Amino acid sequence: MIMVISAWLALAITPEGCNKVQSDMIFARDVAAVVPAFALISGDFNLGYVLSSGEPRILRGADLERIARNQRVELADLPDLCFARETFVPSAEQIGDAMTVELNIPGAKIEVLGSSQQPVPTGKLVFPRGGVQLPQGSGGQCEVLWHGFVRSNDDRQFPVWAKARITANQPRVVVVAGILAGKPIQSSQVRLESSEASPFDETVARSLDEVVGLLPKTMLRIGAVVHKTQVEPVPDVARGDLVLVQVFAGGAYLRLQARAESGGVKGSTILVRNLTSGKDFRAEVTGKNQAKVDIAAGAVELP
Repeated sequence: MIMVISAWLALAITPEGCNKVQSDMIFARDVAAVVPAFALISGDFNLGYVLSSGEPRILRGADLERIARNQRVELADLPDLCFARETFVPSAEQIGDAMTVELNIPGAKIEVLGSSQQPVPTGKLVFPRGGVQLPQGSGGQCEVLWHGFVRSNDDRQFPVWAKARITANQPRVVVVAGILAGKPIQSSQVRLESSEASPFDETVARSLDEVVGLLPKTMLRIGAVVHKTQVEPVPDVARGDLVLVQVFAGGAYLRLQARAESGGVKGSTILVRNLTSGKDFRAEVTGKNQAKVDIAAGAVELP
């Protein structure tokens, strides 16, 4: 049975000029929200697409009547309808809130200096930590370019960006007594202090465990902030040390003494000299003044 219904025209256009939809498709239910008579069409019936940028699309009344007729519903006097994807431009406040959630640092200060102005579909604003881009050679500068996205209601991601100045109360290791290069750092020579700094500066040592017992590469003066690049682990084998080398050759096993021609920590490969033959070969450091060679594995052939 074909039904003939005259649609009510008063609700054809929203005050904003277009009816807003939450996805990139216009469904029959979206039309029915404006023209109730269209509810006779299955709500999931796809009527076309809209652009994610929010540009409007007009559905002509005559076309809607033809679509309804194909669905065995006769509608008359349908108006032209305008539809557009609901979009927004993230505000500085929204950006700051999203960054605060990701940082999860109490008391962090965020000043949004600029952001993308391209409208994006409405959804959840996310600024993942991996999207932070530090200026080249920035050191401890607090201004960053942060790339994020909006996850829309249909689970798509639309890129956004913001430039922000971000600081937080951060611990840092400071020298309280002069430290000579090549001498392990003692706990009495450093202390922790707090300062407002960039939470993204990963070059600064922020705990005593990152410094105490390590070797400074250069002399560190009183009052200096210690950076991770200024210290290195004490080697398990130092150049000139006598090293006990275990040699595995198939089912055979022997031990020999060698002199280290280079230094390294456990797991690294160093150059050693066979004290008997005087020839150099490479070995893997296994512990304090210990190393191994596995000929069977093809790692090296012992001279």
